[in-house]
Amino acid sequence: MRKAKILFVIGTLDVGGAETQLVELASRIDRSRFEPLVCCISSGGELVHALRARGVPVHALGYVRTLPGPLGFVRTIPPTTRMVWDFWRLVRREQPHIIHGVLLEAYLLGTFIGRLARTPIVVAGRRSLGLFKETRYFSLMLERLADRMTDLFIANSEAVRRDTLEREPIGESNIMVIYNGVDFSRFDGSVSPALLADLALPDGPRVIVVSNFIAYKGHEYFLRAWADVVAVYPSATALLVGDGPHRSSLEQLVDSLNIRRSVRFLGVRHDVPALLSVSDIYVHPSLQEGYSNSLLEAMAAGRGVIATSVGGNVEAVTDGVTGLLVPTAHAAALRVAMLRLLSNPAEAMAMGERAKATVTSRHEVGAMIRSYEAAYHRLLQRARQPEPSEC
Repeated sequence: MRKAKILFVIGTLDVGGAETQLVELASRIDRSRFEPLVCCISSGGELVHALRARGVPVHALGYVRTLPGPLGFVRTIPPTTRMVWDFWRLVRREQPHIIHGVLLEAYLLGTFIGRLARTPIVVAGRRSLGLFKETRYFSLMLERLADRMTDLFIANSEAVRRDTLEREPIGESNIMVIYNGVDFSRFDGSVSPALLADLALPDGPRVIVVSNFIAYKGHEYFLRAWADVVAVYPSATALLVGDGPHRSSLEQLVDSLNIRRSVRFLGVRHDVPALLSVSDIYVHPSLQEGYSNSLLEAMAAGRGVIATSVGGNVEAVTDGVTGLLVPTAHAAALRVAMLRLLSNPAEAMAMGERAKATVTSRHEVGAMIRSYEAAYHRLLQRARQPEPSEC
């Protein structure tokens, strides 16, 4: 029997939580039953190579957003038109059975063009809370139209599912939760002497934050709290992993707080498991969160974790058991939590062990893949499309 072709659509494949989860799904899905391919609206990103190395075709439309200005909207029309036309041709050529859009712009593009091209099934990935859309009125209007054409919404946490139901007029039966998956084989706890030598870390406590430098990720509050932590632990080091538009302003804040010697900006890294293994505590200071992949990875590595009590974080972390939860935008609470775990390494280690056990039981990547496969299979049956071969 014919395989069911799935076209995943995403804005970019730069390093990020949603992007990493898509790579896992597209590359691990049962190839005897499904045929995955991926379309990036932009020129691609670092993760394109990982997908292609695993035999998944990746098409990059090369869309570049026009810089804002007096005629910004007018200047956007030609490149947007070309991008939409290229995507239309891709869909017509590939004729997928399912289009699965990940994140807002990819979902809108995939839904409208997919329906025009008579794609039988449209799936929407919901991976964040909808706060960022509140003032994007045109996008909200398009989203409401696209919602009516969507067969299934898949949220990555119960918090995202509830938020979607509150904001969008969809029925509860049309949205399900599939939690993020973690590849536990990457977290063996081994410490790399080469990494230690490369980082030249001083003796002392090490705290790590893995998150791109975006305003809502809350780095500012972490750094303000860190200034007080360093006053107590002068030999402590903060490892900041990631990159983004707010990096320069965060570096300026580090200098103004006079904590430059204790903070390392490591940029985008592909050795996060190794970095976690040389760290004592993981901190996730985000102001809003759907379901953090980096938080799950820190728990899988057995680190003591501190996270803000927002979105899916409260589903991942049980306060006082598998980590500590603190209020959002609250540097003082972050300071207290960090000092608590740094001064009680046995407590941090015990929390880390319980966190690892919890993540291992709930977030195995293979279980995530099987859940997606089952969801696609049900949709194909409902649409009477060729069912994936059991061969």
